[in-house]
Amino acid sequence: MGYSIADRIAELLKEKSRTHTIKTVLVGLSYTAVELEDSAIGVAFNFPQARGGCTETLRKYKPFAGKEASVLLSLLGEKELIGASIGMATANALKASEPLQEEVFEGDVLDCIETEPTDKVCMVGCFVPLLNLLKERGIGVVALDETPKPGSRPPEEAERYLPQSDIALITATSIINHTIDHLLELSTSCREVAILGPSTPFIPGAFLNTPVTILSGVKIDNGKEVMDVIGEGGGFREFKKSTRKVNIPLKAR
Repeated sequence: MGYSIADRIAELLKEKSRTHTIKTVLVGLSYTAVELEDSAIGVAFNFPQARGGCTETLRKYKPFAGKEASVLLSLLGEKELIGASIGMATANALKASEPLQEEVFEGDVLDCIETEPTDKVCMVGCFVPLLNLLKERGIGVVALDETPKPGSRPPEEAERYLPQSDIALITATSIINHTIDHLLELSTSCREVAILGPSTPFIPGAFLNTPVTILSGVKIDNGKEVMDVIGEGGGFREFKKSTRKVNIPLKAR
C-alpha cells in the first residue's frame, strides 16, 4: 500500500498542522485528549502497557501548550505508544477544527453495513456490545483482542480469520500500535472493512487504495465534559454521552 496509514494521515494534515497551536494535552489512564487553540478536541486510546507517565522521548516535547501542532502530529509515527497516542489525538483535533465535508450518517456502524446470515465477521478489537449484537442477529463472528475479554481470541489469529471473512471490523487503535497496515493486507478479500472507535480519524484520503469501506468514529459535542472525564482517568464509557457516533462511507474501491 505504499506509505503507512500513519504516514498518510501526517502528510495529509501537514499544512494544516502548521497553522494551529496546542492549548492542552491530557494523557489519561485510558485516553489521550488534545485541545487546539481554537478549542477543537481530538481523542485517542492509551494502551495499558503505555500507561505510567511520559518517558524520556516525550519529555523533550514538554511543555506541550503553545507548541505548533505539527510537532505533536509527528509523534503519530513513534513506536512508543504514548507518543503515537498523542499524535493520533492531535490528528483528530486538527480534523475536528473544520466541518466534515463528507457524507455522514449518524448511528451504529451496523446501520451502514448490510449483513447476511451467512456472513463471517472478524472483529479486531473486541467491542462487546457490537459482538453481542452480531450474535443476536445469528451472524458468525470472531473477536480478537490483546486484552482477554468474554468471547475474544488472541490477536495473532488475525492471520487465520481475516482472509476468510466477509466483513472486517478493525479498531482504530491499530493505527496507534502500527498494526493497521498488516491487518488491511489481510482484509483485501472482505466485502466490507470498517475502522471503528473514538480514535478513528475522519480522513478518507488516508485510506485510498485500501480495502476500507467505512470510517466509524465519534463527533465530540461537549469538549469540556470529554476533557474532564479523560483528565480524571475515565474512558469512552464515561464520555460517550458527550459524543455522537458518526459514519463516513468511502467510495467504492
